[in-house]
Amino acid sequence: MTPTQTIESRHPTAASDKPKAIGFVRNDVSGSAALRHATEVQRHAHLLGYQYVYTIRPPVDVDDPVAYALALASGLGVQVIVVFALEHVDCRPALICDEGFDLETVCPQGTWARSAQCVPGVGMGAA
Repeated sequence: MTPTQTIESRHPTAASDKPKAIGFVRNDVSGSAALRHATEVQRHAHLLGYQYVYTIRPPVDVDDPVAYALALASGLGVQVIVVFALEHVDCRPALICDEGFDLETVCPQGTWARSAQCVPGVGMGAA
């Protein structure tokens, strides 16, 4: 085999078997690098093996961009939110993880596991 050949898996993974992820890029954080950050977020999610669903870029007039992203993530039924850097979640991974999502960062590469389990169709909080 030459170095340019690849070996295909005998057990291909269907897209539905992969955890779903969305990207979250805030223009107020990324500034002129927002488009590059969105591309890097999507690339990072694919490299980690996620089924990439969508990139959320909240409008500039949204009062709480993190809550905006969480609402969309819940509606899309994703398990993972990928950001370029922690600044996109106000340097508080718990904002994402306490809502039942894993958080991935591109720079520096990091993973924060969900601290709550989301049940589809059931909101978080006390019973």
